[in-house]
Amino acid sequence: MWRVRASPIRSAALLGLVFLALAGCGGNGNESSSTSSLPGAKVFDSAGCGGCHTLQAAKSKGTVGPDLDQLRPDAQTVERQVRNGGVGMPSFSKKLNEVQISQVAEFVSQSTRSSTMGGSVAAGFKPDDTKIEDCQATDFHCFEQAFANISYKDGPKTALDTFDQDIKTPGPIERDCHRIAHAIGAGALSHFHGSIGQAFVAGRPSCTSGYYHGILERAFLGVDQSKLGSSARKFCASPEVRKSEFIAYQCVHGLGHGLMIYTGYDLPLSLHTCDKLQQGDQLSCTGGVFMENYQSSYGVTSRWLKAKDLIYPCNAVAERYKYYCYDLVTARILPKVNYNWKKTAAWCRRSEPKWVPVCFQSMGRDASGFTRLDPTKVLRICRVAGAMARECIYAAAVDMTYTDVSPRRGKVLCNTAPTATRSYCWTGIGEMLGSFNREPQKGKASCDEATSTKAYREACYRGAAVS
Repeated sequence: MWRVRASPIRSAALLGLVFLALAGCGGNGNESSSTSSLPGAKVFDSAGCGGCHTLQAAKSKGTVGPDLDQLRPDAQTVERQVRNGGVGMPSFSKKLNEVQISQVAEFVSQSTRSSTMGGSVAAGFKPDDTKIEDCQATDFHCFEQAFANISYKDGPKTALDTFDQDIKTPGPIERDCHRIAHAIGAGALSHFHGSIGQAFVAGRPSCTSGYYHGILERAFLGVDQSKLGSSARKFCASPEVRKSEFIAYQCVHGLGHGLMIYTGYDLPLSLHTCDKLQQGDQLSCTGGVFMENYQSSYGVTSRWLKAKDLIYPCNAVAERYKYYCYDLVTARILPKVNYNWKKTAAWCRRSEPKWVPVCFQSMGRDASGFTRLDPTKVLRICRVAGAMARECIYAAAVDMTYTDVSPRRGKVLCNTAPTATRSYCWTGIGEMLGSFNREPQKGKASCDEATSTKAYREACYRGAAVS
């Protein structure tokens, strides 16, 4: 329902930037103290790499060069860059022998593939005895671990029941709800011994579907980059996942999030991996990629953003990727304009003409989340969209229905919206109700239950693809 392509800049140029400062970072080897058993760890230490680069496995926190845990280069790219140099970096072929170059490349690659970037309980989850009552209000990792433990030991339903109750009250759990939901998903995957299908059908889309994203984030841990495409195709292919269109979408969308986290926020690589999925899944996968690009789950600032062009990369990607890029773009715009909705609308009008309506749909979805699904506040925000208010209201109705997994609040929005927008609004509700179950009669029954007004019911039918 929601589209992108990036410039095919390859990893070599990027890795030139990663290792740019390496020539000036040699030293006495005291900058870091790796505990890794890989022989390349000693090469990394003795070359003084930790003085310039952050690498969790080497316990280094250098800031002169880019963070290796975030970039996560593969061994071949590291080896080529260290040996040949380029993009401002000299060759190390006369300072390190071939064995040492191979060793340090393998160390960096393997370490970053299993790294949690210092922020992801989900990716590296290991059960322990941490409980919710053990956690201080400022220790978000503690809450993530505690909820993941519940999910692992007692199953995701128990964890999500407690979680959904806790996030109703403002506090540390509510503030960090998306990452905690990631952790619950990771715990569920361990609970079901790695069965992605079982973990997916046992969960629900609490706090913007963080549970589903966490399952896929953990599933990618340890996957070799050369096997990204084949692994991604398998992850969402189980009968349990494919039984429901809603669950299937969540899985494929979650793949996009997982790919970005796994690749160190490599947008082109993530998108090209989405291209390797079956045709019906490619688009939904790119949605997860762009959402993670705009709003990192772990506070990473993607290099595929521009400070002075808040529409980028949507105006620079190939046509087949544009839909989801624009459909999510206000997640990038809003924080940069301090949630000024008039300025956000102005940015949407700068979009490529064909994609202006989709940008306003993005605004509507974010208005739904920003107001915590408050119909009155959503309508107030959507007024600033002017002639595009119908797109804003429509998308807000879709988001409300999706979040509630019912039309409970979405129908209030549609029934109180300006008269000219109501039919379109109800179409949005129908689209989401239809996605919850593939059987047309169940979609029809959901629409019948949602409204008794004939015109709105027919609009709901259209959205749910009920003839």
